[in-house]
Amino acid sequence: MAGNGRISVLVSDELSTLLQAVRAIPKEVASNIRKYTKADAEPLWQEAVRGHVTDRMQTRVLSDTARVAVSDSNVILRSGGIGKTGKTPNTLLVSGTEFGADRNSVKSLTSKKGTRFTRHTKRQFKLPRRGGYVVYPAARDAIPRVASLWIQTAIRTIHEQLEKGGAR
Repeated sequence: MAGNGRISVLVSDELSTLLQAVRAIPKEVASNIRKYTKADAEPLWQEAVRGHVTDRMQTRVLSDTARVAVSDSNVILRSGGIGKTGKTPNTLLVSGTEFGADRNSVKSLTSKKGTRFTRHTKRQFKLPRRGGYVVYPAARDAIPRVASLWIQTAIRTIHEQLEKGGAR
């Protein structure tokens, strides 16, 4: 496992075996694995993100938009990609909310009448932090749990299908 929170299939024998098994099973069983994994992993991911939230902006932009996408070869943990906060799309606020911003940066603007003025447009964000405030720490906590859940769900789903006699 690397420091960025990712788990490599080359290092994990369990994940390597899982991916080989998923390639060999019928499509409907693989579809059930994806469906059940998403249903179980999404609340886990949302709980992990909520556990790192400290203010309303982080809640609206990062926590309320936490989602999970599952494919045959990957589980993707997402946050901040949907919705709006006020009239501003969350995709524009994600970077400043997660990593902070230079609060003293000044932007020069022009009014409708043509007068020039300056504004501090990043004061609502926290100070810059390379490791992130919410999503990155939540991912470091959640990725091992989600990987374990993915393996358990796949094994359980394949086992249930074999007991029914549906897999050939």
